[in-house]
Amino acid sequence: MFIVDLIVFILVLGIIILIHEAGHFYFAKKAGILCHEFSIGMGPALYQKRKGETMYSIRGIPIGGYVSMAGESINDALIKKEQVIGVKLNTQGQVNQIILNDALPSDVIGIVRAYDLYGKDFDPLYIELEVNGVTTRYPVLRDAVYKMTDKKEMWITPSEKSFESKTLWQRFLVIFAGPMMNFILALVLFLIVGFFLVKPNTDSSEIDYVALRSPAETIGLEENDIITVINGNEINSWDDLSNVMRSLDSVSLSLSYTREGITYSESDVIVSTIIQTAGLVNRTKDEQDEDGNYLDVEIFSDQPIIGQSFGRAKTDGRLQAYDVIQSINVDGRNYVINNWDDIVAVFQTETSGDLTITYLRDDEVLEANYSMISENALSKLGHSAIVFQLGVSPTGTFDLGYTLSYPFLAFYSNTRQVFATLGLLFDSSENLGISDLSGPVGIFSLVSSTTSQGLVALIGFTAFLSINIGLLNLLPIPALDGGRLVFLGIEAVTRKPLNKKLENTINNIMFFLLLGLFVFVTYNDILKLLRG
Repeated sequence: MFIVDLIVFILVLGIIILIHEAGHFYFAKKAGILCHEFSIGMGPALYQKRKGETMYSIRGIPIGGYVSMAGESINDALIKKEQVIGVKLNTQGQVNQIILNDALPSDVIGIVRAYDLYGKDFDPLYIELEVNGVTTRYPVLRDAVYKMTDKKEMWITPSEKSFESKTLWQRFLVIFAGPMMNFILALVLFLIVGFFLVKPNTDSSEIDYVALRSPAETIGLEENDIITVINGNEINSWDDLSNVMRSLDSVSLSLSYTREGITYSESDVIVSTIIQTAGLVNRTKDEQDEDGNYLDVEIFSDQPIIGQSFGRAKTDGRLQAYDVIQSINVDGRNYVINNWDDIVAVFQTETSGDLTITYLRDDEVLEANYSMISENALSKLGHSAIVFQLGVSPTGTFDLGYTLSYPFLAFYSNTRQVFATLGLLFDSSENLGISDLSGPVGIFSLVSSTTSQGLVALIGFTAFLSINIGLLNLLPIPALDGGRLVFLGIEAVTRKPLNKKLENTINNIMFFLLLGLFVFVTYNDILKLLRG
């Protein structure tokens, strides 16, 4: 499965990066900008093919990509004064090749005394070469190339093909097009997901689907059953069901349902309980025999046994399935734990703080220390601190209006979540920080878990990831698209471009800072993976 997950990971990131860079590339070509290279991936080239002026590359590290455009650096010329170079001339005596490798044949070899390969306002291009003490000026064609090897060449950059020579609007479109294409990709993917969704019928409490290995399946609920009562509360609609589940304060409940006109009652149903502030779930780990069949074991329990741990409980606290919780201490306040309801009660009272969980593992008493994710932080991200799940979904019908509106609703929801997450990182009242970010390794883990949920889930996750990458690229940080847009904004206000050397210095400094952040986040991701 690792190989499958790796292939899916590369495909998901590759599609998102391809669409992003294709946006930059398309608008650059439309503006008449010379694009030296279009690359998917970073690092050493695995495959390259030249078509026209552009080298198309697939590189070895499937993270990131770039479009190398003329005019982005301070000086695009690959020659300098006093350098010895060769040139090839056409029949009119014009330079059509600049030879940078003395192993290649040249018509003239000399020392560069002066040159202009930019030709602002269409001034003639030239190179002055000194040969045997005599300096000669050679006109240069505007489509001449540098020759590095027999197969490696690059076009020179005259002013009319340079990024910096284009209008403010053209440059804005070139920069903004990458994130814009990420947003368009997300909308298209969400539309595909929308065609697999039905509009839920919230006016009924009839069950359409019972999740595998859920509490509902455990007690024998089936498709078309109608839930009528939960904990004495009459259920007439799916909204009634949702409201009752949200108001639970215990992992057990009683319910009644009808099946083909016959009423059935169940008592002491143990529901799946997810305590998101602490990263704990009461659902015990699924066990399978050698043939892959599930064993008949109790998978939901009111005993203080951890079924699953996630988030900081898993990475920082290193808690595992089957650990038995004995006590929970929150900022010095100690709670003795006898059952899962005691755990629920603790986190209904305590909404943030530092945890010390005393637990039993293989007859050994141990402690786990980590910080809670606060209820306030979860609320900003659109999540509840404690979630009780029965494992059923409502009936529904296909509705074209619902399908067509879904991409925009999902886009808004995901965008809001990204901004909320960024806001929490800079909120000093929350104990969230850079260490909570995920890099490529973390994304690989998410892709892996999403792949197991099926193709539709993977398409939705790819859309979410595309929105993330688009929005993060628009942050006003130098070296990102957003930072470059800020520089354009300064130019629009001052009516003159920012000093090219200063802009490149700022971009380079920020690039190395971002590279350091990338290494730090990746290191944390690897630690989390090893702890998991």
